[in-house]
This record gives sequence, C-alpha cells and structure tokens, in this order.
Amino acid sequence: MATHSDTNAPTLEQETAWVRALQEGDSKSFEPLVDAHLDHVRAFVALRIPEPYLINGIAHEAFIFAFNNIGKFDAGSSFRAWIRAIAHNLIRTELQRFAREQKNQLNYAKHQMLADDLAAAPTSPTQVSPAVDYLKDCIDGLPDKLKQLVKMRYSDEVPVESIAQQLKRTQTNIWQMLFRLRKQLKQCVETKLKA
Repeated sequence: MATHSDTNAPTLEQETAWVRALQEGDSKSFEPLVDAHLDHVRAFVALRIPEPYLINGIAHEAFIFAFNNIGKFDAGSSFRAWIRAIAHNLIRTELQRFAREQKNQLNYAKHQMLADDLAAAPTSPTQVSPAVDYLKDCIDGLPDKLKQLVKMRYSDEVPVESIAQQLKRTQTNIWQMLFRLRKQLKQCVETKLKA
C-alpha cells in the first residue's frame, strides 16, 4: 500500500538534480527534498520513539544535519536512506541521553536517601563519639587517593568543579566517587558500631 508521499516520490534523477543544485549553493533545492521525505522520516522516528514532542524535533534535526552536511552526500545515491541513517543516529543519541538522565535521577535519589539516613544518625554525645572515632578509622583505611578526595571535599571544602579540574576527571565522576565513598564510609561505621 503506497502512502501519499510514496506515490509522489521523486525519481532518482530528480533527487540527484536537487542534491547537485544544493551542493552548488542553491538552497531552494532543499525544499523539494524535505517535501518528498518529511512524512517518511517522521514515521520512521515515530515507530522508534512514540513521544509526539520528539518526533518533529528529531525529524527537524535530521534535515538540518542533512542540509549542513549535504557536501558529504554522494549525489546519485538514496537520499531517503541517508536521511533515515541520520534520524537513526539522532534517535540513538536521544535514547542515550534519556538513559543518562534516568541514571542521574536514580543516583540523586540514592544520594538523598543517604543524606536522610545520615541526618537521622545518632546525635547523643555517647553515640556520636564512637561513631566519629569509627569514621576516622574508616577514612584512615581508605587508599591515599580516596583519603585525599575526602580531605579536599569535606575538610578543605573545595568545590567539586575544582576537584574535578585538579584530578583531571569530570564533575559527574567526582560526584559519583563521593556518593560511593559516603556509602562505603557509612557501611564501615555501621559495621563497627554493631561489633
């Protein structure tokens, strides 16, 4: 069953002529390419990401990328296949971004839970003193690089951005390391308190 865009699909010769004209600087030659392939690209994206607000955005980005990189396209080959490959890469990038965002939200939730746990920690002088001593012991048991990180962030109160620059790591990596360190130190103190 042919769709509206398939029945009005340009011939390879027409497409090649539009692409060559575009490569030679005639930006108006891009319009018939968009008209011929927009519905197809939108359908391609919709089948992979059923979020209406993303469908038009990714299709739009695909055509912008194609326009900006038309010099790399081999006139005479399938423009539809090329624009679909571009859309596919944009979809993959969007899905990776979404997965990263979800992971960051999960890490933030874990961090908040840990912060809440630490806020609910014992505060009476008889309970705090051994916990502080145990915390010092646990920190002393860390490898030197991690001890340095704890000292920089919590004793010297160095901002994470500065720590990342000094240690030649990303800020996200430093936040993750600090999150894991706090969790490790909390478990170490709890183990010593139970003993």
